[in-house]
Amino acid sequence: MGIIVQKGNVSIREMEPTKQDFSIFLKWMTDPETMKFWDGMSIHFTYETVIKKYQEHQEEQVEQCIIEYDGAPIGYCQYCLLNAAYFEVPADEYARFVSDGELVYGIDIFIGEVHLRNRGIGTQSLSLLVSFLLKEKGADVILIDPKIHNTRAIRCYHKCGFEDYFIVPRRELQDGIYHDSLIMGIRKEYGN
Repeated sequence: MGIIVQKGNVSIREMEPTKQDFSIFLKWMTDPETMKFWDGMSIHFTYETVIKKYQEHQEEQVEQCIIEYDGAPIGYCQYCLLNAAYFEVPADEYARFVSDGELVYGIDIFIGEVHLRNRGIGTQSLSLLVSFLLKEKGADVILIDPKIHNTRAIRCYHKCGFEDYFIVPRRELQDGIYHDSLIMGIRKEYGN
């Protein structure tokens, strides 16, 4: 399998269009503890939905990855090149933190195996992904956009060096409620 980065017992590999990867992703996308921070409980994933999402992400050039711990799949992350329009944030706010010509990546990440949460593995995984994007992909800036009620994730992002940039009110619809997103970023200088 295509491991893109590894440190200690945590590795990140490319998600593959296989029954194994689609099935584990479906398990995570039907877990209420994951979905309350991801897409919400009103979105109902099926095996076919997972395949469709995977294909859509491939077309959009979103790199989809599986996080492994001691060789077992435990979570998911994705990254892609960004601009303000694609990221769906106000261009003037975006320009306060990102200069023209900078290479910007957006990321998403979660630990899907609930019993492995709150053990520092998410922080390890995020640090590994950030290091990979800064050093191997040449990112100048990395952005992430948690909903403001996802305090556990925000604490993790702060631990890894992300700073709060700005809030986009009512940005994401989840279970019939619009939630504010906290746009957070980390710059190349942090990784040096």
